Amino acid sequence: MSLSRTSQTHKRRRRILKQTAAVIACVSLLSGCSLLPQKELNIQPPLVKPAAEKVDAIDVKKDTIELKFSGAATVVSSYNVPLFYKQSGRLKELYVKQGDEVKAGDLIAELDMGDLDLRMNLEKLSLERAEIVLHSAKASGESGTSLRMKEIDLEREQLMMDAMKEQYDSAKLIAPISGVISYADVKSPGDGLNGYTPLVTISDPTKMRLIHTADDSKTITAIQRDMPVDVTIGNDKYEGIVVQSPSDAPLTGNKDVDERNTKLLYIDVTTKGAKLELGKAAEIKISLQKHDNVIVIPKSGLRTYLGRTYVQVVDGDRRKEVDVQPGITTSTDVEIVKGLETGMKVVLNN
Repeated sequence: MSLSRTSQTHKRRRRILKQTAAVIACVSLLSGCSLLPQKELNIQPPLVKPAAEKVDAIDVKKDTIELKFSGAATVVSSYNVPLFYKQSGRLKELYVKQGDEVKAGDLIAELDMGDLDLRMNLEKLSLERAEIVLHSAKASGESGTSLRMKEIDLEREQLMMDAMKEQYDSAKLIAPISGVISYADVKSPGDGLNGYTPLVTISDPTKMRLIHTADDSKTITAIQRDMPVDVTIGNDKYEGIVVQSPSDAPLTGNKDVDERNTKLLYIDVTTKGAKLELGKAAEIKISLQKHDNVIVIPKSGLRTYLGRTYVQVVDGDRRKEVDVQPGITTSTDVEIVKGLETGMKVVLNN
């Protein structure tokens, strides 16, 4: 009986030990799992609302647009007289310079004629001698061949004197009009001169106009005779009118002159009392086209691609392309003839 009880007690102890060992093993396993590296959590960033696109757009409205030609001009005389020698020679003296005022009859220049003065004085004596001889012959009653020979001597000396005087006069350039020397060649005494080459030009300061010389004839092809001109000289503003443009310039038959006329504008100042000084610079403006109460947008709003002309307009939260027909175009603005209406918003291509 006691053996049986002892045996049961041992069995109970062994069972308890097994259960305790099992519990310890489970606890060990659980604690070991906590030592393993844990998987990192992937946290998504918060959603941010995208910023709205900034659109540089303007409201379509009606305005005035004007295309103007602007350029520089110079005050010149409309009446100019060039002075030149018909024969070549050497300059004795040039008595004027550019900008000088002269009066009709003033001596402008002289050619060096060598000993012409001496020869003229000698010829005066020869002429006087022939006159005395002829007068004496007539007083003594000579006639016939003897008298005729003395008459011939006098005629010969007179012809010589006339030729020398003509040569002497041709050596002098005399001002035919009063005015201002607008051009003077740079010459010194002894320099050679070619015949028919202008030495100086006299301009009448009472007959002034403006002249514009274009670098490219295409820039002034649209300008016509009688177009009004806004003229500015210094701080003074005047009114003017086109009196000659390339479209109505006369054909001269001279290729160089005709070619030059394709680049010239002549303008008369119509304002009474205008102060025009020869050689002064002026600014001119000529209206070529002007439209009032039309749709006008900045030029940066107009787009072209492969022959297509269009604009982008704001349509809600998006852009829409609209084909347009442009009209007058300036350096900053453009007229839209067809395709836009007031109230639309055009996106600028800045």
